[in-house]
Amino acid sequence: MVVYSRKVFFYETDAQGIVHHSNYPRYFEEARGYFLEKNNLPYEKIREELGLDVVLTQLSIEYKKYLTFGDSFFIHLKPKIENKYFFSFEYKLKNQKNKICCTGETKHCFISIKTKKIISIPKAFLDVLKD
Repeated sequence: MVVYSRKVFFYETDAQGIVHHSNYPRYFEEARGYFLEKNNLPYEKIREELGLDVVLTQLSIEYKKYLTFGDSFFIHLKPKIENKYFFSFEYKLKNQKNKICCTGETKHCFISIKTKKIISIPKAFLDVLKD
């Protein structure tokens, strides 16, 4: 499990001063990028060295509490292998009081940049997901 953290920016809030719901998928994406970088597989390496793209196939979010401008939050991210083609991440976004604000899950696969066809999960990535 990896924990990603940051603060809410003003532009992420709506007229009521609450983080707009459309920002949570962005937070999840930031956490995934952080996870990949921490495991020496940043998107640049996946694209340029492996010739692959990571594709989002499904997204689900359950909102529980809201965040406001200036709030600190932490995303607990847990990867999971679904089968030889698909993998997912589970998210728990908590506020500075350690209260769960939302939970979510994203499912992904890899495609070849050249052929645009789905491929099995590369070994380098499987090793990261298993750890």
